[in-house]
Amino acid sequence: MRRIFWIPPLLLLAAAAPATEIKNRITGFRALGAAFKSASDTVRAGEANSPALRKAAQRIVLASRNQYKWFPSNSKRQSNIKTAAKPDIWTRTSEFKAMQDAFARQASIFERTVATGDGGAIRSELRKLGAKCKGCHDNFRESDD
Repeated sequence: MRRIFWIPPLLLLAAAAPATEIKNRITGFRALGAAFKSASDTVRAGEANSPALRKAAQRIVLASRNQYKWFPSNSKRQSNIKTAAKPDIWTRTSEFKAMQDAFARQASIFERTVATGDGGAIRSELRKLGAKCKGCHDNFRESDD
């Protein structure tokens, strides 16, 4: 007779180590930064109908959706792990989430604007997107000094 054991799903899903969570966050933000730089360079070059710009906008929207997974509670600053994330992320959670939501909304607006091919409007929405990034950096990220 064969025995079948049931293991509760939560026991199977061990939380990733804090270093792994932080690495995932850094990787995600680097990809977002690369997409933003690509979009910015393409807009500066006056290529409003560029496939590269559309791809960059898609990658920015994807990052804006994934960002909510990048700050689990076990990825707070610890003495042995380097991260630029301020502890305020986990103490001012409603404010942080509101800023994430604002960034996600602006990313979607940017992507829709890119689809129009209107260079002036794209440039304007890209500036607004950058301001959303800066707002979060100013409040929730340690400076690079």
